[in-house]
Amino acid sequence: MAQNGAFSALKEGTVVSTTGPIQQNAESVEQLNKLVASIKALKRAGYVVEKLTDAELDQKRRCSRCGIRVAKPPRIRHHKTEVAENKSPKTEESGSQAQENPNHRGTDVANPKPLDCRFHTGKVVYKVWTCCRKHVSEDPCTIKKDHDVRDDQNGANERRWQCHVTAPETKPSHRAAVAIDCEMGTAFDGDSELIRLTVVDYFTGKALIDSLVYPDVPMMHFNTRWSGVTKGDMERARREHKCILGKAAARKAIFRYVGPSTIVIGHGAQSDLLSLRWIHHRVVDSLLIESSRRKEAELKAERERRKKEEEEAKWDEPKEGAGLGGTSEDAELNKKGVAKLYDKDGVESKEGVKAREANKPKEGDKASERKPGNKQPRRKNNPDGMSLKALTMKHLGRAIQVGNKGHDSLEDALAARDLVHAYITDPGRFTSQSEVSASETVW
Repeated sequence: MAQNGAFSALKEGTVVSTTGPIQQNAESVEQLNKLVASIKALKRAGYVVEKLTDAELDQKRRCSRCGIRVAKPPRIRHHKTEVAENKSPKTEESGSQAQENPNHRGTDVANPKPLDCRFHTGKVVYKVWTCCRKHVSEDPCTIKKDHDVRDDQNGANERRWQCHVTAPETKPSHRAAVAIDCEMGTAFDGDSELIRLTVVDYFTGKALIDSLVYPDVPMMHFNTRWSGVTKGDMERARREHKCILGKAAARKAIFRYVGPSTIVIGHGAQSDLLSLRWIHHRVVDSLLIESSRRKEAELKAERERRKKEEEEAKWDEPKEGAGLGGTSEDAELNKKGVAKLYDKDGVESKEGVKAREANKPKEGDKASERKPGNKQPRRKNNPDGMSLKALTMKHLGRAIQVGNKGHDSLEDALAARDLVHAYITDPGRFTSQSEVSASETVW
């Protein structure tokens, strides 16, 4: 079983779930069906829900030399200005070629950025470029004015980027629901590339697929710190015929267990499906579930707060006017329920004096000096965060992604599976039953 960088063959059907089997019946399947996100919600979350158009594929083109993504020239409104006429005469470089600059969008037409294609002509050997003997982290040694963007005559761009819908055929081997997780490395041009795939049967907890995926393109690095996969792992797996060769073969392996009606479970699984170039419309995403329920809880708390303020305001209305010696500040304090500022005769009470003094900003108070636009630093490993690691610890009391050997897609797939199961079997742990019903309408 592949785990923490040590990869070996995994026998099909090996039970790896720490939660144990989940009973499969009509009721349990229906409960999962209620959590399936709508296509609209999937699209809003960044899932690819239909095949890419020719225009979208064209946006994926890159320069063959420097690897920068070069889209079609953006539309530029030609406003005749004195500055533009004097400083930006149309030349071979500042005209049509300047529009091809991907950094040109949104810049001043009068002062376009130079279109420089910067690259190395050699290869990296022991972290040094053979062309200039510079370290891999240093700037490229060769500069050209124009990018080399070639037409996709042989369909390579489409083969690499086009997404494919789940095979329509139904097979006896198809599961009712599976959990999925992938690990990705970084391709030679900076794009994400699939390097490991894990698929687990939701009900039995058995690993159906857990394999390295040999990349379709040359790699810059395998993102080992997070993926747990090294180049040595990948090459060894290929020599021993223990890996899947490419994304197309990975999809074929998935379609052995996943049909059009299979529910696919994951946590923020849009990146996993995209790495597979796979379109599937029956998805239960634990991240979307958590987001929806937190939103419902916040809305409920806001409704209760407003209701409480309205009730308190009714009691304080006779004492709020300036005719009783009150001020707008006093009225605001009364609305907040800080204290009874006045007695029945309209004279300021002791509680009112204390409340007024307590609400005065103190000298050197950081909160009072903080500007609205200042962002507070994000805390690392936020226990109330939305990451799979944080939610698994918070809701299941289980630590995942620990140590320094990278993530384990098998561990993560099981965590997403167990989170969804907990949402179904113990909704009170997360929110009230009424909020569960309300949250389902959000999707």
